[in-house]
Amino acid sequence: MWLFLYAINDQTKSLRHLRQQLVNPQLKKVIGLDKISYSQLSRALRGIECSVLMEIFNQLLSFVQEKTEIKSKKKLYLIDSSTFSLSKPSYEWAHFRPTKSGIKLHLKICLMEDGWLHPDQFELSHASEHDHEHIESFIKEPLATYVFDRGYLDFERFDEMNEKGFFFVSRIKKNTKVHVQAHIDGPKPKEIVSDQLVLLGSNVYLTGLLRLVTVERKHHSSI
Repeated sequence: MWLFLYAINDQTKSLRHLRQQLVNPQLKKVIGLDKISYSQLSRALRGIECSVLMEIFNQLLSFVQEKTEIKSKKKLYLIDSSTFSLSKPSYEWAHFRPTKSGIKLHLKICLMEDGWLHPDQFELSHASEHDHEHIESFIKEPLATYVFDRGYLDFERFDEMNEKGFFFVSRIKKNTKVHVQAHIDGPKPKEIVSDQLVLLGSNVYLTGLLRLVTVERKHHSSI
């Protein structure tokens, strides 16, 4: 377990790279191993209970939160997902595509005022599940600001967040229907193309009033 934790902290690329790390005499002394094979590492990794890893994560998270207490009540959280492809024969339960399996990691990171950040919460799902199905479990603290990508786009959820006092920033999809209600005037940075109050959606569902900012980025606009 110590060796695997070292690999995570060192961002070791693979089990074979981890085996090669044992050329370090100081690491050998701390771990208590002179050498270990790739197959031994693979078997040991498969034998670790998920509950053990979860307990380690929770302990580390508690330690970080205790040592990096945020004085301001206005917290900023970044939410995103990463997809990991897996072997279909070995992970049939991880539904993804006809030819391969996969899981998706949804991660919430707390960005602190001095630029430091740390993981705050995570969820695992099948890779085939949509991101927006998991946004609700990450939105917990009123007055905090949540930043997430358009994969988490959910108009009804946007209205609920507004009503409950949550702040959020997200991109919208290119095919999103936008109904401009007003233009916000005043001095703006040159990168801002437009600043508007809008309604998003169609006849099926139309949001309440939201602010839509279009920014010029590398010769194209980003909303």
